[in-house]
Amino acid sequence: MRINFNNAFIAVSLIFAISVSSEDLIPNIKSTKSNDIKSVMFVGHSFFYYNNSLHNHLGKLIKADPQIGDIKRRSITINGSSLSWHNVESYLSNENIGSFKIDANKDNSYIEYDETSVDAVIMADCSLCAIHPKTKEAFYGYIAKHSKTIRKNKAEPILFMTWGYKNKPTMYKKLKKEFLKVANLNNLLLIPAGEAFDLGNKSHPEINLYTSDNRHPSEEGTYLAASVVFATLFGRSTEGNLGIGNIEPSVAIKLQRIADKTVSEFFNIQLK
Repeated sequence: MRINFNNAFIAVSLIFAISVSSEDLIPNIKSTKSNDIKSVMFVGHSFFYYNNSLHNHLGKLIKADPQIGDIKRRSITINGSSLSWHNVESYLSNENIGSFKIDANKDNSYIEYDETSVDAVIMADCSLCAIHPKTKEAFYGYIAKHSKTIRKNKAEPILFMTWGYKNKPTMYKKLKKEFLKVANLNNLLLIPAGEAFDLGNKSHPEINLYTSDNRHPSEEGTYLAASVVFATLFGRSTEGNLGIGNIEPSVAIKLQRIADKTVSEFFNIQLK
């Protein structure tokens, strides 16, 4: 694999990661730095864009909670990508990104936005990158690199923990260990979506969180992930939130409870 930045920097990150013992595997950061996030950018791969995109499911949850104001959401994804494929600096410095939209609900009206700044960037690396021997080093290195870039651009870097495959029941524990290590090394808030999938698979096996490939999320899986993002970002419960889209209400309430339980127990906090 060709890596386009200082290999020594990655190696140092990996050495620090290895030095972290399993006893230290609790999240150091439990909430966002700011209580006034007005814009969020997602950077990742197909786990984000399946089912009309996680950021749109998040938008429904936000809109249905009167305590949260309007939040701009952008999603920049490349299928099959690792974070090494993404030029995060260009996403944050390009003022054209998010500068307008064409609203199909308003007769295709062109709506221009003067403000295009981003308050938080939620990153996701490829589903195996954290644990594959050929990508693990770059996983640590690029999360460190992109976190530095995001902070330089006055935004908060946040890491999205992916889930294990449905047909690989031991995969999640390995992922969790590496995600917690890298998040703590870089002082990142970690969104425990993988933890929620693990809990959901165990507590409600009748709800299939996956598509037929056993990797990508079903619509229920995307909704669960969005609910975890919501609860993590805002410290608010999703239970009873009416922003459920096409999810069956009896299923949505179960997914909301899984998300709330995951976030409250992962961070040892009480959701509002």
